[in-house]
Amino acid sequence: MNHRPERFSCRVYGILPRGGREVLMTRSVFLDREFVNFPGGGVELGEAPMAALRREFEEETGIRVEPVRALYASEGLHVSTQRPWQLIGIYWLVRQTGGVLRPEGNGEDVRACFWTALDRIPLGEMYPADLEFVRKLVSGPVAWPE
Repeated sequence: MNHRPERFSCRVYGILPRGGREVLMTRSVFLDREFVNFPGGGVELGEAPMAALRREFEEETGIRVEPVRALYASEGLHVSTQRPWQLIGIYWLVRQTGGVLRPEGNGEDVRACFWTALDRIPLGEMYPADLEFVRKLVSGPVAWPE
């Protein structure tokens, strides 16, 4: 298989904490595969990454957020859907500024939004590209905003 990237994607994700050790996650479906991730998604051509984060978070969860600070960035070549992609992922600590959580997701690709403890994140249901960040998040102290 040729591992030269055929596509490029920049992704942004928001980490919204609750009570110090819980975070908001989504359950989504992509190409008939169900997976769990943090709210967020792709940066559109010409869109600023923080604008994409705000847009994606609200579209998926109903919650409006503001980025507090970048927590982690990943990059690499990932084989997904039988085609190699070059992915850049930026994970942001966010704070809620408005909106109301929709536990049922957005009725499209996001099927559910749920809170989970850091040590109960379902790692087996996540894409490999996100696991390195999640393992760092779970293993180390994170300075959450007040």
